[in-house]
Amino acid sequence: MKHTFSSLVCGLLLATSAAPGVAQIGNAGSSATTTAQNVFCEKNLRSTVTRISKTVLPSGYSDLKDVQLNSDFRFPKNDLPFSQALALNDPVTGQAVAVYDQNFVPGGSKVFSAWGRFGITIGGYWLLSTGGGFSERIATFVPFEADILWISDGDSFLVVKGCNGRFTVTSEIAAALRNYPAGKNGYIRFSTEGTGSAVLSEIGKDTVAAWKKVYANWASEAPPKVESLGF
Repeated sequence: MKHTFSSLVCGLLLATSAAPGVAQIGNAGSSATTTAQNVFCEKNLRSTVTRISKTVLPSGYSDLKDVQLNSDFRFPKNDLPFSQALALNDPVTGQAVAVYDQNFVPGGSKVFSAWGRFGITIGGYWLLSTGGGFSERIATFVPFEADILWISDGDSFLVVKGCNGRFTVTSEIAAALRNYPAGKNGYIRFSTEGTGSAVLSEIGKDTVAAWKKVYANWASEAPPKVESLGF
């Protein structure tokens, strides 16, 4: 059960983040948005439809491993390589460049992160245990999504606000990650929705090295705002 839950959570995160969903979901520079009434949207009783062009692989990335994201939620793809820059091909949103990272306690809590050229996704689950001693130990896996991210940048740091585990990359973020000191592990802090804690999580040195590839010659391609993605 534990293995199944881990694979499912990982698969869902990677599927949603890998797509340029790592927030590069197409180019909405010339898109049109349609507004309609929807009684299921309690906040403002409105529903929107936004047409976005599918993304294509940026120049300079043809040497990356090509990964087809064609496994749906029933069979999550759990053999994606971590800490390696990848060329991702999503059947819905198009192509993207990203590197995946994971930090975990064996058999316990896990943090997944996807670092895309135009967006970042951070989520995972905490393992909470109760009982023990004379009572049966009960383990509960609690999924989480980050909504605030801290990134070190030389003698300062960036505080990035997102939602539902997604963060839009800006030129400042791309530069901070591209210039992160190589040859050793990195660190980020993040807060999960509904809490004020700032969890410290380690990033593998190979992921740090891959940042230089993912964010090389970065330039905005006018991706849509996180709010326009329907989350």
